[in-house]
Amino acid sequence: MTDQPTTTLLLAALAALALPCLSSAAQTGETRVITGFAKPESVLVHGDRRYVANVGRDLKPTAADGDGFISELDADGGMLNLHAFPLEGEVLNAPKGMAIVGGRLYVADIDRVIGFDLATRHKIFERFLPAGSTAFANDIAVLDDETLLVTDTNRGVVYRLPLESGDISVWATGIPGANGIVHDKATGRTFVVGLGADATGGDLFTIDEAGKATMVAGAPHGLLDGISLLPDGGLLVSDWIGFDGPTAGKLWRASAMGSVTGSVDLGPALHGPADFAVDAARGVLWIPSMPDDSVRIVPLP
Repeated sequence: MTDQPTTTLLLAALAALALPCLSSAAQTGETRVITGFAKPESVLVHGDRRYVANVGRDLKPTAADGDGFISELDADGGMLNLHAFPLEGEVLNAPKGMAIVGGRLYVADIDRVIGFDLATRHKIFERFLPAGSTAFANDIAVLDDETLLVTDTNRGVVYRLPLESGDISVWATGIPGANGIVHDKATGRTFVVGLGADATGGDLFTIDEAGKATMVAGAPHGLLDGISLLPDGGLLVSDWIGFDGPTAGKLWRASAMGSVTGSVDLGPALHGPADFAVDAARGVLWIPSMPDDSVRIVPLP
């Protein structure tokens, strides 16, 4: 991908034109691929919009190089704006996990959480993670309408971020390589997956209301990235399997308690499945493939 405006617009147009109706794909069991991204790490489904966080031209998730951006698509996968956020003069470095609360799009960006107004697209919120060793803000979950949960991969912790005060604090510790996070409002449970210490293999953890993290026995183990709730109460977890070469990733299916029950057919080899999203209304999954600069749409299992 280049920085030339003409090329960027052409890529966006081609990506949009290449996509048939999404509902037919769900009905026929087809998988589809949207290309033209720049190391997409996360997808967020919100109403009739789909947001994709792009780390940037190179696979450098901790580089403060200012070339990260958020793309906006419609529910059928049509590209509405390849560079929807940030606006000119505002900077994203390597955006990853996202959440929307109160008309604001919150994004984890290395050492901070940034909020954009969805209507004006301007940055209206910024909070930095606690100082110290190198921070790695990776994913965000909504605890309630006033509080976010943010994972820090390098420190193996989860922070609580009250949006009104912005007073971020450590909530849970002892989660090596903490990565994807999801909060189940129906049960009050929070699940976090990790890459493991030094990205050597991580596990699934639950966190109680007091912030105590417990590893789940019988759960997926690997280079775990994304986690989402299924409509039936179960879980899906993405696994890179390996970081060397074009390694085919995997999507594990787990019970509501976290134990492995199977895997999802992703079609052709999908490399680097990162922070995916469940689109229950359309019956599909949106899975970013970071190394391939693409997002794959797969029927919901």
